[in-house]
Amino acid sequence: MVVQIPRLLAVLDALDSPAAQELRGGLPRCDSTFGLGLAVFLSATAGGARGWLGPDGARALDALDGGALLDELDEALAPRHRRTSDGRAWRVLSVPVMDGPRARGLLCAIADGEGLQTGSAFVLQIHLGQVGAVQLVAAGEGRTLDVTLQTAGGLSSAILADMQESFASSLADAGLKGTLTVGPVAGAWLDFDGRLSADSVV
Repeated sequence: MVVQIPRLLAVLDALDSPAAQELRGGLPRCDSTFGLGLAVFLSATAGGARGWLGPDGARALDALDGGALLDELDEALAPRHRRTSDGRAWRVLSVPVMDGPRARGLLCAIADGEGLQTGSAFVLQIHLGQVGAVQLVAAGEGRTLDVTLQTAGGLSSAILADMQESFASSLADAGLKGTLTVGPVAGAWLDFDGRLSADSVV
């Protein structure tokens, strides 16, 4: 899907530049707008590519190729079902994230429930230019939330301390308890499609 998004935006730029700029602004970004952008994108794409683009943009693209590009995007937006080596079943979705001038893929995986004794779990994976591969695994049960963050590149002690403080503060505000564990990706990377690795672009 990451490949299709820049292609679609380039085509839409030629047809309706303001609409293309508006779509770029709605994509998640690796900054303070990430959470809001991700929520907006996931909500908007519940209706597929046409739901994300809106009726005017969809009609403009439909007129070019009969909807072929939109069909490709709808297929890319559709969640996949994968099973990891530990036997858990996951619902996996790839989301484009604007990281500077280019789009990268954020893999979102939610445990389908099968193979989990209790609670729930989700995984986020992305490959960032300055940090490298990043995988976040969160598991919750009752009022407990445990998070493991794996990174290909090292993080400074100041960043680690700030992360631990922010995590503890956020849990306290929500009335939860839990732990944040940070470490290298070696030996811990969850593989969802047989191709992803710590040095691959998700």
